[in-house]
Amino acid sequence: MPLGVAYLASAVRDISDVTIMDAVAESDHEEPMDGDFTWYGSALSEIRSRIEDFKPDLVGIGCIFSSIFPVIRKVCREIKAIDPDIITITGGSYPTFMAEHCMKEPALDMIVLGEGEMTFREIIRRLSSGASLAEIDGLAFRDGDRTVVNPRTTWIEDLDTIRFPARDLLPMDAYKKIGIPHSLSFSGKNFAPMITSRGCPARCIYCSSTRFWGNRYRFRSPENVLDEIGGLISRWDIGEIQFEDDNTTANPKRAMSIFRGIIDRGYKIRFNFPNGLALWTLDERLVDLMVEAGCYEMILAFESGCQEVLRDIVKKPTNLEKAIKITRYIQHKGIRTDAFYIIGFPGETREQIRRTFRFANKVKTDLAYFFVANPLPGSELHRIAESRGMLPQGFNFENLTYSRSAYRDDVFPNGELERMAGRGFVKYAFRSFLRRPHVFLKRFLFDLFLKRPRYTVQILVRIWRRVSGAGKP
Repeated sequence: MPLGVAYLASAVRDISDVTIMDAVAESDHEEPMDGDFTWYGSALSEIRSRIEDFKPDLVGIGCIFSSIFPVIRKVCREIKAIDPDIITITGGSYPTFMAEHCMKEPALDMIVLGEGEMTFREIIRRLSSGASLAEIDGLAFRDGDRTVVNPRTTWIEDLDTIRFPARDLLPMDAYKKIGIPHSLSFSGKNFAPMITSRGCPARCIYCSSTRFWGNRYRFRSPENVLDEIGGLISRWDIGEIQFEDDNTTANPKRAMSIFRGIIDRGYKIRFNFPNGLALWTLDERLVDLMVEAGCYEMILAFESGCQEVLRDIVKKPTNLEKAIKITRYIQHKGIRTDAFYIIGFPGETREQIRRTFRFANKVKTDLAYFFVANPLPGSELHRIAESRGMLPQGFNFENLTYSRSAYRDDVFPNGELERMAGRGFVKYAFRSFLRRPHVFLKRFLFDLFLKRPRYTVQILVRIWRRVSGAGKP
């Protein structure tokens, strides 16, 4: 479910007519695009038809990743072909940090920078009254041939004042039928994502999300979170929550209140954390409560198996010795565990990367994902890569993925990091199968292949290309 646009719809539905088209969920149309990407979801003709039927004054398009921006371009151009007076607007991390670049697209009229609810509401209010947009906080727009970027200076301090996402405008029945979660895991098809906080108190160099949310950590009250869970259960019979926060347990006391509330209110749900959990926030008491409340899986964000890399390069406040101890305890409680690792940070040696693979094999989570460090716009890693001249001339961020290196060949040879990450994943998956074949077979044969064969084949093809070095890395 696209929670970002659902939050925006909820914020303005009392002052405007609004509808949502989840173009990914509403169609399984596929067509190849430039490079290694595929257009998946509603074709332009379907999008055009919906716009012509609704006759909007404004169309907003979500842009979660930089690789989606080529789609934004095509959709905006299609909208202007329908009616040049329709206002086009987008938002998300990439447009926020690359606003002037993105605004070079003539068919795109505006970009909401960072947190969108207040800005989006103010745009509609001013458009309705004919007032100027010039002073709106957190807005990039075009003034003649000039792009104006108003930096965001204000934030919603009390997240409880934000209305719950307008899920009633989403195709809720379609999600049950499709059954594709954010991660590879779910306990049943009737699940829903939730966000209970914004930002993170850590300052890891690879992350742009913290800056996107204003370099501050804000969270909803436990009561507000529990009320939303209750609504999901009563209205849509949701049986599983996937907490999508950057750092759900950053405030352990608040997290415990949420999990205790799930128990006290008698909510019979299961839950996991597809975005990962910060190991430095966990202790045995919190883990016990999470298990009692219905947690069935924890994805643990180690990022590196080398303490020096975490301390001196990544700036992540994780002590690996303590992290191993709490991981052992989580595994002892019968919780399924996965792990996130990143390789190829600036200044990281090949021996330190090999130490990460050895560390992962020592920890023995059920599965481990190995990603290539990428300089996301807005992250400290991006600033470092640019200041050190690590990126190729004219590098296109719209080709950026977590499985592909962005560096020049003299930083890391072409395809080296991709092969290391791909082979690391395959070797780890094989060892995982030998350790716990029943868990591995359930996740990959029953949950993935038998239920989503085409999706699974696509994953295997991508893994093979990374391992073999075939094709463009």
